[in-house]
Amino acid sequence: MAEKTNVVTWESQGADDIIYACEHTDLRTLTSVTVPEHAVAIFARDGQLTGVLEPGRHLITSSNIPWLTKLYNLALGYKETPFKVQIIFVSLKMFNGKWGIRGMIKAAPGYEVPITLMANGDFQFRVSDVPVFYTQVLGGLQNYTTGDVNAFMKGFINEQVTQQLTKQYYMDVLNNLEKASTTTKVLVEQYFQQRGIELLSLKIAEVRTTDEDQQKVFEYLQFSSANGEAFRRYEVMESMADAIGNSDGGAAMGAGMLLFPQMYQQLQQQPLQGVQAGAQQAPQTMCPYCGAPNPYPYRFCNGCGKPSPQMQMQQGQAAPAPAQPQTPPAPQAPASAPRFNNCPYCGQDISGLPKTPKYCPYCSEQLY
Repeated sequence: MAEKTNVVTWESQGADDIIYACEHTDLRTLTSVTVPEHAVAIFARDGQLTGVLEPGRHLITSSNIPWLTKLYNLALGYKETPFKVQIIFVSLKMFNGKWGIRGMIKAAPGYEVPITLMANGDFQFRVSDVPVFYTQVLGGLQNYTTGDVNAFMKGFINEQVTQQLTKQYYMDVLNNLEKASTTTKVLVEQYFQQRGIELLSLKIAEVRTTDEDQQKVFEYLQFSSANGEAFRRYEVMESMADAIGNSDGGAAMGAGMLLFPQMYQQLQQQPLQGVQAGAQQAPQTMCPYCGAPNPYPYRFCNGCGKPSPQMQMQQGQAAPAPAQPQTPPAPQAPASAPRFNNCPYCGQDISGLPKTPKYCPYCSEQLY
């Protein structure tokens, strides 16, 4: 049989104590219950909430606490004087907590591949609705201790923060932790209110990912930036130049000399995306002779070297009809191609090429 007492209070209340369950369950009439400041006392019987006492000193009688009459009538094993009831003290002060999560999150707008998310921070809370807190939180605990409440709060906030953070983009959260903290708090505080808890603040202290995912995000942001496309193209040309320079034989050297003017011309003709705000890629037009795409307007075809219809009109020639293009007969190459050291049209040095090309790689004029 539990010990009866005439004095009930929160013994040895600590600064971090959230709840305290009185060990005395058999109370007598005229028992004194002292509720400390910033706390309340919950009276419960058979798992049901029967009443709440505010801070102060209370004398237990059915006359000054009307809802105790029902407890007297339900008392078993006693006449009328003692009754069984459970008293749980709940602190209404502000408490601090920490959270930490690990999950998956989308990296950035346009890069929808999920990456690993590791984040941590702190939060502040207090009990705002005691009856709801008792039914939604304390009712599901095995023991009424501060450790059990803290374990519930840690698991609950980790779950809510994970659900809300993973709906955002990693780079948006990383670049503005204050905004992400405010947004996350607004989204999760309603779930705390449903459990009688007020979420006073939530702060994201650190957001990071694995080294492998961080490298992937860095490369994506590097090449998707304003000058990222240009950087990638010139990086490819530089790698090819190194490979050609380290190769043996004249075949690679000749191929490289033929290739680089054409690549440079394409880089000059193709506008870089994002270099200027609102810049758009130039439209493409097809050559009426070979069908190769060329930026509009163009002078000579990148594929066959033929002048464009506009160039022919400027030179007084009739432009071919685009609807029914007619391919003129290809000029017959001489038995042995002439050897030129310089282009007779633009004067560029072509003596280093293995043989004289059919079209000048610099001005596209036909050489033979």
